[in-house]
Amino acid sequence: MTHWIHLVEVASEGLVAQLTLNGVDVFTEWAGSQRRLQTKLNPFIVEGSNHLELALTRMTDDEGAPLDGPASFTVTLVRGEHGRDPGPEGVFARFTWDEAAMPVEPGTLTGVWARQFTVPADRAYGRWSWQDAPATPPNEQDAQELVALVHALHTALSNRDADAVAAIATLKHAELARALDIPVDEIAEGERDLLGGLFADPSWRVAPFDPAQLAAAPCAGGRLVRVTDAQGGPPLVAGTLERPYFMGFLATRLQGRWTLVR
Repeated sequence: MTHWIHLVEVASEGLVAQLTLNGVDVFTEWAGSQRRLQTKLNPFIVEGSNHLELALTRMTDDEGAPLDGPASFTVTLVRGEHGRDPGPEGVFARFTWDEAAMPVEPGTLTGVWARQFTVPADRAYGRWSWQDAPATPPNEQDAQELVALVHALHTALSNRDADAVAAIATLKHAELARALDIPVDEIAEGERDLLGGLFADPSWRVAPFDPAQLAAAPCAGGRLVRVTDAQGGPPLVAGTLERPYFMGFLATRLQGRWTLVR
């Protein structure tokens, strides 16, 4: 059976940008840096209607005035069969922001483009665990459970225990394997190998985390939460003297329990 890959290609400069698919960030740039990115959308593609939305704004100074300099953004959607170059015919949508035709308010993210596209059952990847999760904001008990999930990951990293990290990420690995058409053992072993290389370095350190500084941002209509620090960055920061390591994640309620899924 043919496995389809959906990609987004982004070229951004001089802009704050947020690109979401089905309510989940697939590209963000908060510092206005020049960036080029290609990433697979498969883990967030659903059967049927899919919605991509782009919001932009110019960087501003302390007084709120837009910064001078070039500003551009282009997004391209591509799809094709796994293992084959899709070529130009694989492009099914492209948008280039035109500031003259579509001005944005400096300092305020403004929607500039949206695209709906349909993925039939034979090109989708099955139903994701989070699609059936309750769409309700996290309450105080949820917050405590999410802190416990971050603590478990922090402990595993501090103990240099790659197997413990893999166990927490079991559902994530299974769904990524289905999305990307890669054996689940290969995905799990890839993460173990990455962590094993870091853990073998004597300089490996994990920064402490303050539960009071954690945040949970609902996405996908509230069925997922992105766990971050108070500034929106990864909640877990670690690394060696030569290689930084950051761990952020998405979690969902599954059978009444918060579970890491992306």
